[in-house]
Amino acid sequence: MNSTTSTQSQRFLILILGALTCLGPMAIDLYLPAMPAIAKGMGEPLGLIQLTLSAYTIGFALGQVIFGPLSDRFGRRRVMLSGLVGYVLTNFLATMTETATQLIVVRIFQALAGASVMVCIPAMVRDLFPRKECARAMSSILLVMTIAPLVAPVIGGHILRFAGWQSLFLFLSVLGVLALLLSLAQVKESLPAERRTYMTPRKLLQSYKDVMTHREAMSCILAHGFFFGGMFAFISGSPFVYIELFGVPAENYGYLFGMNILGMAFCNVLNMRLMNSFPLHGLLRFGVGMSFLASLIMLLNAWTGFGGLAGIAAPVVLYIACSGFSGPNANALALAHFPKIAGTANAAAGVVRFTLGGITAGLAGILHNGTVYPMVGLMVVCGLLSVLSLIVLGGSREKTEAELETANMPLEQKEAA
Repeated sequence: MNSTTSTQSQRFLILILGALTCLGPMAIDLYLPAMPAIAKGMGEPLGLIQLTLSAYTIGFALGQVIFGPLSDRFGRRRVMLSGLVGYVLTNFLATMTETATQLIVVRIFQALAGASVMVCIPAMVRDLFPRKECARAMSSILLVMTIAPLVAPVIGGHILRFAGWQSLFLFLSVLGVLALLLSLAQVKESLPAERRTYMTPRKLLQSYKDVMTHREAMSCILAHGFFFGGMFAFISGSPFVYIELFGVPAENYGYLFGMNILGMAFCNVLNMRLMNSFPLHGLLRFGVGMSFLASLIMLLNAWTGFGGLAGIAAPVVLYIACSGFSGPNANALALAHFPKIAGTANAAAGVVRFTLGGITAGLAGILHNGTVYPMVGLMVVCGLLSVLSLIVLGGSREKTEAELETANMPLEQKEAA
């Protein structure tokens, strides 16, 4: 195989993996415009339907802990294909649910299946590409994945316009079948049998403990985690706020939602340009601070009624756009402390993010009172906690590469040095 053919094959594989990563965001964002319709169709309170989103995020967090080690033990492809089968079946089961409780249970299993796919894709990239190419490949995959939350609410709104809410989950099930067939035909195993590892439960727990008790790493993980919680308060609360409170047609909800994704993509590109001139910790602080400021503006507009829908939607765009600064930089700074267990550290950070997201999504449903304040209030609290995570737990400055290398040395090497 010549180099041109090899490059084309790599690009095709990256495109396939990027398409597979879209399944998770599609399962979250496609049915957002349908939440009020699901509540009416089932005769359930909207707050209870909002808990289906919380159930998905918590299930997704648990799935990362379970399937990460399984993919190291049994291979990526086997775990991923099993997850795709589960994704198809659980979406089909969701079309037959009649109560919110049934849908919540199905969504938990749906999230577990989705997590098994999502944890395998970064691992496959690490298996197949050297470090520099790995970063480039992951950036390309994330760029493809950005399409999903951008178009999913729009597609969901228009499907809902012509068919019932069950059709949304049937659509996801069909997407899962197509992804399964594509994976069977084009995705090969990336982890040879001789490189597979088995980590004992005790060693795995110790690794997670090392991450969770590292002060500086946790400051970054929590800073982005609380931001993530605020974002899920918006995701859970915005269908009511936009559609029911401000009268936005369900088929137009996706356009408002898409503005947030465009803002996120813009800040992500801007962050990539600025990181050559500014320290990562400074860019992280900027992103977190701007998100908190946006939440305060949102609260002020909600209290005064200033700007109506625009007075809420515009600060939301600023809040979520700043994830382009907080997400990449928080992850890079946190993982730098764990070069030998980066996968475990990444899983731990994912668990924190999705657990906080699940909690705030649930609280948005529990606190639902027919006003904008539960959504906005949760975003303000999360923004404040994000800032406090950096102030209280963060180091006074960003460590250099040499300092990180010394800090990560075994004790005997430190003493010798």
